[in-house]
Amino acid sequence: MKRILPFVAALIILTAVLLTPLASLNGRDAFQTAGNGQNLGMWRITNEPETRHWANYHNTRCFSPDGRYLCYARNAENKLNAEVFLYDTHKDETRRAGSGALPRWAHRNNWLFYRQLRQGGRDALTSDIIWLDVDTGERRVIASLAGEIELGEPDADDQWLHGGTLMRQKDKDAKVTKERAALRIRIADKGEVQPLPGVRGYQFMPNPRHPVFFTRWKGDRSDFTSSRLWYDLDGTNERIGIPMLQNAHTSWLGDGEYHLMGNGLVRGRRWNEPFPSDLHILAAVPVGDVSPCGDSGRYATGDHTIADLRSGDGWTFMHPLSQICFPEETGDASTIYDADPKGSPDGTKVAFVTNYDLKDGPLTFVNQDLAEGADELQVESTARFPDSGELVIRGEIIAYQRKTAQSFTGLARAQHDTARSPVRRGADVTPFAARLLTDGQWQRLGGKASDAMRTGVGGADPILLRQRQTQVHVAIVRLPDAPHLRLVQNKAELIPAEEHRETFGYHLLRDGKRITTEPLRPGARLELDKPGDYQALAVEWSGLESKPSPVLKIMRAATLTALADKPADFSWTSERKLASGCEIIHLHDGVIQREQHERGVLTKREDLNAQGKTIRELTYRDGKLARRQYTNRDGVLMSREFFDADGFINETILYDRRSAPGATPKEIDHWWFQRGMPVKQIKEGKTFSRVGDRWVSQGADASSKKKGKS
Repeated sequence: MKRILPFVAALIILTAVLLTPLASLNGRDAFQTAGNGQNLGMWRITNEPETRHWANYHNTRCFSPDGRYLCYARNAENKLNAEVFLYDTHKDETRRAGSGALPRWAHRNNWLFYRQLRQGGRDALTSDIIWLDVDTGERRVIASLAGEIELGEPDADDQWLHGGTLMRQKDKDAKVTKERAALRIRIADKGEVQPLPGVRGYQFMPNPRHPVFFTRWKGDRSDFTSSRLWYDLDGTNERIGIPMLQNAHTSWLGDGEYHLMGNGLVRGRRWNEPFPSDLHILAAVPVGDVSPCGDSGRYATGDHTIADLRSGDGWTFMHPLSQICFPEETGDASTIYDADPKGSPDGTKVAFVTNYDLKDGPLTFVNQDLAEGADELQVESTARFPDSGELVIRGEIIAYQRKTAQSFTGLARAQHDTARSPVRRGADVTPFAARLLTDGQWQRLGGKASDAMRTGVGGADPILLRQRQTQVHVAIVRLPDAPHLRLVQNKAELIPAEEHRETFGYHLLRDGKRITTEPLRPGARLELDKPGDYQALAVEWSGLESKPSPVLKIMRAATLTALADKPADFSWTSERKLASGCEIIHLHDGVIQREQHERGVLTKREDLNAQGKTIRELTYRDGKLARRQYTNRDGVLMSREFFDADGFINETILYDRRSAPGATPKEIDHWWFQRGMPVKQIKEGKTFSRVGDRWVSQGADASSKKKGKS
């Protein structure tokens, strides 16, 4: 880094230009997905399947801090020719922000940062770092840096933009290696660049609330070395965030309190408790590529699920159906099809990408496991599928000769040299033909697939090169929270909802009829000159509306003020005493928590979902937490955690979520810990334990290790 930075500093330039108005592109294409997840509708933002559109990696936000805008890159795999676009949910239009890639939002301001690459002599690259104020249209180049810069995100106060220089070098065997030199850029007109010489890894993800960032690290990959490293914002104080033994896809929770882990039940490590420390189960729903969903910390999302951390409940909002059928020998090429879900600031919407036509493409699900050599596949329905053709299940292409109402028969596995995969009950099934570009789309590409597609598919059957590229979609996963009305000394107050970062304004109802023609903006006043039953509903920038608030009866004229924030004397919850404990009651949601006491000492707490079911159950001994367990909304026990006298988790048990409700739970993974350090595991009949810095099978040598997922 020392030999590069003087040259880098000399290249820093500062400009300020106004964003040139551009013709708007098409807005959203709204549709429903009956039979595919629990959602309130879908928006297709882009529809150009021959060109990849991408709304960032799963742990990197794509919605602006106020939720009005969504950013994405077009031609995302082409670094020199990629373009950054902004979709305005308020105006329902898309504008091109400029050439570039890796768009990143600030946390507190509607500022967008992205990288423009310029080609120099002898293959040299220069990265211009663009700062766009989306509200004013003002655009600056705050730094021009030698090489290819990988951008992370800004810190919580929008003071520094973190990132690193990507350098490709050849070793003695002429193999290309990647090395990154970390840095941060001050978000200011003079764009100061500071090297962070002690930082290892990539991704550079600052916490949204606290002064820490993590990097993804692929070191020696030993069991107790780091998969994710934590640093102070100046690049000092390295510590292990996630060890390789617990490796998974990760992100920060929206309020920054947990470093989330995916690839299983939603789990997290507190932001200020580096490993070894407790890894807490937070919800009874599994996720894949975990991401925050909202800024409050209440919600998280994964490949197809939403978790509500208040109760621990969760649901499937959508099967994105995004996958590429690869030849059997292909390794990990998931980057060109991963759904990469990201939630909006209030957790009402999830943006993701898919290479499948969710609006018009057929879909069904497997009804029972497919045995090896079986000639018939049982599914929920074959409606809209061709009478004969090819199916896609988990990336494998399976030919069939005939169909009945609920089966495909005459099966031939692993067509077009695709890898054979287990076919389990519940797996999604789509027709391969619906995953291919049309002749017209293929011709627009000149009959040549993208570099990423050719790299992934290799020299296999060329039909695989004609698979569709990812397009940007938004799923509406819940309605906005409702606001609240109250009277204070004959003055009416409209109190914003618990989650209200995306709120544009409010409509008012009197006796069930809307009396506002335009939304009341925060701070606005309205004379309520007629008696009646008044209600308010919140309206997002996107136009999405909440349910009406509870009724406020107005008997005589009053002035209503739409407040910008919750008053200090207002609470969404209250406590109701019971003979054996108490209940926590939410103004709009009813009972959300119930406690039991014996002789004044807490013995049990239950966290309830929207249907009143207990999802999270906590048991106390002498007033201290002793056990935490999660049961999903279907009544299936998902996990149990046991705590020692000092408050550390000393046992975690995961159960088979495919068990029938009420059945004896079946352990599938059992861990033991000592003050946050894993010491033993039993999984699939095998026992592993810690031996020094190794995680080994009982009685095995050092070569027999248990690996996590990245």
